[in-house]
Amino acid sequence: MFEINQLQSIYERLNGLRPADESYLRSLEDELGISLPQDFLSAAEFFDGSGIAVLPLHAIAWSPAMNVLNETKRLRGSVGLPEKFLVLGEPSESLLVLDCSNGQVIWCDAVDASRLGKEPLAREPENWDSYGDFLAYLLGEEEGDRN
Repeated sequence: MFEINQLQSIYERLNGLRPADESYLRSLEDELGISLPQDFLSAAEFFDGSGIAVLPLHAIAWSPAMNVLNETKRLRGSVGLPEKFLVLGEPSESLLVLDCSNGQVIWCDAVDASRLGKEPLAREPENWDSYGDFLAYLLGEEEGDRN
């Protein structure tokens, strides 16, 4: 289980503070028709998706063009990604999404992208119960890589 202040402290030590723009977060909710989980919003006060090298994540920002808003819209159109998902990143041959209906983060194979939320996946995905748990995992991996 995570504690947001502890995660912020670790992230700040590694990267400094990189908060997401509040207007961008509002646009995510408005344009995508989602309600972002509270732990995602709390983490966005110091983490904009950058500074973590262990997994390629999309920016939680207006730029670059490969950001969570644009990539979520793209995958909604190309593979019919259900509206409850926010695309966090696309590591090699896989997809990371935040299920905004329950706060869970899912890391699945790219071939399962069109199945998410609709039918059983071909391969068992990796799951975190919350965005905070996922961020704790990322920070632990990042610390390990840097040591």
